[in-house]
Amino acid sequence: MRISIVQELSRKAFIDNYLRKGVPCVFKGAFSYFPALSKWITSPAGNTRNAELNLQYFFSQIEASGKDPLVDVESGRFSHTTTETHHSSTPTSPDGPNGFFRTQIPLSLFLRLQNMRDVPKEYAKLYLAQTPLLSSLPALLEDVVPKPKYLPDASHIYGSSAWIGRNTYTPRHFDPNENLYVMIAGKKRVVLWEPSVVGEGRAKRRGALSNDNFSPPAQDETPWDEVEINPGDGLYIPERWWHEVESLSPGVTASVNWWFREPAK
Repeated sequence: MRISIVQELSRKAFIDNYLRKGVPCVFKGAFSYFPALSKWITSPAGNTRNAELNLQYFFSQIEASGKDPLVDVESGRFSHTTTETHHSSTPTSPDGPNGFFRTQIPLSLFLRLQNMRDVPKEYAKLYLAQTPLLSSLPALLEDVVPKPKYLPDASHIYGSSAWIGRNTYTPRHFDPNENLYVMIAGKKRVVLWEPSVVGEGRAKRRGALSNDNFSPPAQDETPWDEVEINPGDGLYIPERWWHEVESLSPGVTASVNWWFREPAK
């Protein structure tokens, strides 16, 4: 394994050894203090592999806010289409083989569907992806406050998103900003490629997720590394590093991330 696994870093060590050098690292258990790990999730009989959303808590926050925000969700799996002459990333239509589409629904409806035992097939893979949930429901901000030493001043944070669902998958893409990704529930595998590995001349397009560039995999592009992250773990992904993310748990997986820019020296 090439990626560094660390438990505690000073801000200077993180900036000097990873951020300035543009090298990924895993903060093992560094965010286990997040209240979200216990407030957002319930685990039947203590089985963390089959985590479920704590509907009572979320509904109380919705009621207290006085609004049920609309959230972006996607269904099906975003797929790549490869031809002999070029590569392109194309989301399938709702009628396509993967039934991929994005839409907006009330947060309360999404939460109920995630915890249904016999959810209708068309809703079985709903994924709350790249959604500014923390802005839509600000009360949740108190549940996910990263240590200041891992992020710059708020003025240099470009956005934050929540990712919640079952059997989730995001194909290979890169982000234009630095990324701190923290697991709240479940387990995910993240595969990483260095920016230089994916050929500059290969065709790319804007993907289904705004501000992301997607690229189909090629057999000659060996991953830099892959890592499994668990609740309380954080993953630093440098800007323009390609990454693919897939859930490994049968229950609900939940995570949050922050895109940011560290000020110049």
